[in-house]
Amino acid sequence: MKLYAFQMSPNSRRVQLTLEELGVPYEYIAVDLSKAEQKAESYLALNPNGRVPTLVDGDFVLWESHAINEYLAGKFPDKRLGGESPAERGEIAKWCFLNAAHFGPANAKVFQHSMRLPEEQRLPRLVEEGRAEGNRVLALLDESLAGKEWLVGGRITLADIALAPTVSFTPMLGYDLSKLDNVNAWLARIKARPAAKKMFM
Repeated sequence: MKLYAFQMSPNSRRVQLTLEELGVPYEYIAVDLSKAEQKAESYLALNPNGRVPTLVDGDFVLWESHAINEYLAGKFPDKRLGGESPAERGEIAKWCFLNAAHFGPANAKVFQHSMRLPEEQRLPRLVEEGRAEGNRVLALLDESLAGKEWLVGGRITLADIALAPTVSFTPMLGYDLSKLDNVNAWLARIKARPAAKKMFM
């Protein structure tokens, strides 16, 4: 397997963390977004969406991090990352979709208008809106983690892997996590895992 990814991308880290948790061999191929390598013809031939990550498994090519993680969990069911019952799979999907539809886009908006764009193009209102949505999700996550180590099934799953890379970036985006004790303890557990220690998180 080959993973085309960018080290600073939460989406890339999400898939890399899954691969490391699975313990399967893969080749990491860096795609430097700062040099617009994701727009190169050779990369667009694999991923016409022009984003990272992309997974190549033999003749099969897949992009979108949550879809890739679903594929990997299905390919290695013995690792139990994708859920063992319809209820578990539903719970895991809930957190993955929450990240994909709400938390990730909110933080992308904050990043865009507080760091990435030139000063004259930044819109402070969009930063405020993004942080408000991000803080709403963080509060929900903190509440959901009360009294438990992991989001679903008493073990690490794709639910935790979906959110952890995004959460780990929030302090850089100006979020204050100091009062989110459950989130901080959960993130520390993930970062302490051998899989996370093999990658930059």
